[in-house]
Amino acid sequence: MAFIPSTRTHGRPTTDHSNGTPAAAVAIRPWLTRLFAGDLTLSAIAPIGLAVAERSPAETDALVRALACPDLFVFDVPDRMARERGLHDLLRLAGARGERVLLLSPDPAAADRLAEAAAADRSLPVVRALADDESPNRPLPAATRLTSNAVGTGRVEQMKREAALAVAALEARRSRLERTAGQRLRLAQIEIESSALADQVQAPEAAVRAEAEGHPHATALAEAIAQLRADCGAATAAFVDPTAAIAARLADRENDRAAIRRQLADGDKRAGFFARLFGWTASTIDFAQLERQALEIDRDLHDLADRQGKLQAEMAAVARRFEDEIETRIAGELLARRAAFEPRRRELDEERNRLELAIRAHAAVSADAGSRTGSERHDGHEEVVRELAAARDRLGELTSTGLEIARRFLAEARIVIGTPGSVAADPVFAAAGPASPPFGLLVLDRAEELTERDFARLSRLAGRWVLAGDAACPDEAPPAANGTRGPDRLPEPTFVARLAPLLDREPMTIEGDRLVFRLLHLSREQRRAAAREPVLDHPHVELRMTAGDDGDPVLAEIAFPADTPIAAAKAFPFSQLGEVVLRPCGERHWQRSADRLTACWPVADVGPSEWVDLEPGVHENVAGAGIGAFTAALAFDLAAGWDEATAEAWLAAHAPPASASRRAVLPRAPAGAVRAL
Repeated sequence: MAFIPSTRTHGRPTTDHSNGTPAAAVAIRPWLTRLFAGDLTLSAIAPIGLAVAERSPAETDALVRALACPDLFVFDVPDRMARERGLHDLLRLAGARGERVLLLSPDPAAADRLAEAAAADRSLPVVRALADDESPNRPLPAATRLTSNAVGTGRVEQMKREAALAVAALEARRSRLERTAGQRLRLAQIEIESSALADQVQAPEAAVRAEAEGHPHATALAEAIAQLRADCGAATAAFVDPTAAIAARLADRENDRAAIRRQLADGDKRAGFFARLFGWTASTIDFAQLERQALEIDRDLHDLADRQGKLQAEMAAVARRFEDEIETRIAGELLARRAAFEPRRRELDEERNRLELAIRAHAAVSADAGSRTGSERHDGHEEVVRELAAARDRLGELTSTGLEIARRFLAEARIVIGTPGSVAADPVFAAAGPASPPFGLLVLDRAEELTERDFARLSRLAGRWVLAGDAACPDEAPPAANGTRGPDRLPEPTFVARLAPLLDREPMTIEGDRLVFRLLHLSREQRRAAAREPVLDHPHVELRMTAGDDGDPVLAEIAFPADTPIAAAKAFPFSQLGEVVLRPCGERHWQRSADRLTACWPVADVGPSEWVDLEPGVHENVAGAGIGAFTAALAFDLAAGWDEATAEAWLAAHAPPASASRRAVLPRAPAGAVRAL
């Protein structure tokens, strides 16, 4: 599969798609022309900070430079899994920096995998763009959820469903509030009616007693009470005359007793001193007879008083009986009248209980819905009405402007991943609007299938670019169909294979069976003209010399056998030639211990490492191997006289300048050591 357009497939664009003609697209062909002519000076790439993560130093260095590269960068990574892992990191980090990224791969399965991996970071909106012949139902469910239809129209439909549910919930809440308001009003009415009923229950006693007296007008009760009182009067009247006769008799007998007592008193006087003085005699007064009469009168008085008491008691009993009857009639009337209120009281109590249960149930529903609970204000209805109006407006807006909202969602996608054929077909590109270019970074996967014409056309989509794939030049002709050796003519190098060496400023490279340290950057002509000499006492090491500005030979490269241990290769330039080859990565930090001062590059301090003695008291810690080796630390022994000032000065003198290399060669990932996306 190639990028060359022909018939419509998901990997091959059929039209020249662009949103306007950005300056980057206009400038890319002259830029490439100057690059291929050797007339372009590459500017240094200012390194950016990158947090320590589970990646090799070579991967970190490639990401640091690719993220900061202002124009074109090449990821030379033949291994698919290692390449996709690096692309995933690149997408994630570029998106996190606020850059809008487009990745195109001619392999739909790779695009699905990368989209799924990128979407794992939920903070980055991701869209999987589709070509015309790609089904929206992807083999990976996560990729299906990331298609433009799902992200745009699907998301709007989901929002419409959510808005409709919100309207329904608010309508139900409004209905509950209205019912509750009516219930609260009815509850207040019940309280008023119950209070009035209680007053009515207590009021009848005074009313009945007044009615019994005939006030304010005669009633059956008043007539019955009057009859009882009349009967009482008639019954007690029978006692009046006997009682009066006894009273008269008692009065007469009281008078008789008083007369006898006077006589007895007069008799006592005659029998005394005056009787003897005046010659009175007592023979004329019969004291005994008078005493007997007095006793008889006392007995009559006692009997009369007893009879009088009995008559009065009988009359009082008759009167009490009638009064009890009157009270019984009044009590019966009260009971009857109060009993008449009881059914209504029970009805009010039952209705009150039902209303209170309904209000508590509404409060529970409101609490579950996250609204105010039982203490919800009675005027909450107005707030719900406002919320309901806003929710209906929102639903109406989603219904009327759904397509525009869907386009806006697509335009907000931070990362777009598709195939080249998707550029002319997927709505995410139309949603980008008139922006020129619509993306900040364009990443092209499997760049070995890319032609210069393809790149020139696709470059219009972004202001800078990363090509990822196999940038190796073929070193022999492919075999013939029958298995025999083909013609001696080598196949034409791919666009990226032609491009990569011109962007390469790496300090180390592999040339066949050689590990090469580059002290200078040589053009193709300078490399062809360079003198190559083996070291006398190390014939396996080759020195490559070129003419300097003054014509004198200058050491440009040192070539070692590819299997040379990195520690030995690092130590050789200084020990034999006085050259220090450092390769730091990331930001530097200083650490001090009791015996050492150490400059550290934490992002390179990953995996196994070796210490290399550079000069007395100076040691380099090298992480990785071969062209993936980086300087993880430089240690300066305090006992050897090093301090902060001298260590800084040494590092300033030997540290390499900022790299201008726009090529990163990542070694093939060892079997079983590939980190999953």
